[in-house]
Amino acid sequence: MSFKGRIDAQCPEGCLTFQAEVWSFVRGDQDASLRDQLLGGELNLLLCETCGVAFYPEVTVVYFDPSAEHLAFVFPPAYEEEAERWKRKMAEDHEQMKAVLKDSIVGLEPISYFGMDAIRTALQEDDDLEDEAKVAEYYCQQLKLGVHAVDRSFARQRRVPRLVPLQGNKEFTREAAVKGIKALLKANDRLRSFLGWEKRLALGETPPLPRGSRA
Repeated sequence: MSFKGRIDAQCPEGCLTFQAEVWSFVRGDQDASLRDQLLGGELNLLLCETCGVAFYPEVTVVYFDPSAEHLAFVFPPAYEEEAERWKRKMAEDHEQMKAVLKDSIVGLEPISYFGMDAIRTALQEDDDLEDEAKVAEYYCQQLKLGVHAVDRSFARQRRVPRLVPLQGNKEFTREAAVKGIKALLKANDRLRSFLGWEKRLALGETPPLPRGSRA
């Protein structure tokens, strides 16, 4: 469930403060309309009651989507000057959230963003990668390639898709993954995000399974 609260909003032009309701916790998997507002730059966008200027108030928003393994703390841009301080605060709040969200948050590390534009960019990248992943799943089926599902938080941080195609092997091996990626790109060279997996594999990284699939 998403929830919001009332704040005393301060216009950046120095006008009188006014009361406003803003979202403080957004469940991206349950409230699609709020996720869309976030993507569109409308979430928590206020209009000053005095001068009419549009602005984002200085509040922190927590975005949570367990289906995408995404837990984010969105701080005001000005907080970036003391980024380490706010990351420590995020870690403290994360510990408290574990008691409430329980299994849905176990093993999921939060990401900090400074400014609504930063989380918007991250969500748009997520959507773009998901589009490529869905196309890749279709090609994997047609090409009889195996699919190695990947922890989405791990993939997000590296800006790569949530799966790795495998050729000649149902279980992940570096060789099967390299061959699978080459076969996929040969069939559709527009799936360029999978080139990122080639680079990661060359660096010796092993993509972890999604949280719910780990033993």
